[in-house]
Amino acid sequence: MNFNKFGYFILILTFAFAFCKSDSKTSEDMFSKKDTSGVNAVIPESANATKPIVPVPSSFNNPDAMARNKYSRFDTILIKDLSNKFWKFDGGIEGSKNITPEEMAGFWIQFYDNGKYEKGTYSKVTSRGNYTVDNLGFIELMPREASEKKSEWQSKFNNDMLILVGTPKYNDNHIQMRLSRIMSKPQQVN
Repeated sequence: MNFNKFGYFILILTFAFAFCKSDSKTSEDMFSKKDTSGVNAVIPESANATKPIVPVPSSFNNPDAMARNKYSRFDTILIKDLSNKFWKFDGGIEGSKNITPEEMAGFWIQFYDNGKYEKGTYSKVTSRGNYTVDNLGFIELMPREASEKKSEWQSKFNNDMLILVGTPKYNDNHIQMRLSRIMSKPQQVN
């Protein structure tokens, strides 16, 4: 008699699992569900809609239009703004260390519109070289002296402030600095 109650219990349990299992077959993952909201429904084309016979021209397909587009010449605009006066160090970060203006007292950099730059401290020039700017605002500094390290920076530019964020290209991605525009090289106060 005990066995029969146990048998019935197993039989009922088996039916319960069978029905639960068939329910789980209908609930598939969200990517395979059928769209019942109508969001992906095909909308019939309107009878009075017009389609252009010729594709609409884009400046991306036309080099002349691209040259006239001010946003395709971002590098030229950036060079013009960069080469206007000097830039002095206002602060920075190297890894987890804050670098104060006092630690970099007198540091400046000047970009020229011919692709050359100079940097130094107060009236002394410590490095010269060439730079390039791409249309995304990446600035690559290539010093004249082979013993000096090259660097690449992503620039964030706003009026008289310049933010330079180092990139991994020359392992400078742990350095950031803020520079501000000044009219002449910083003067050393005695």
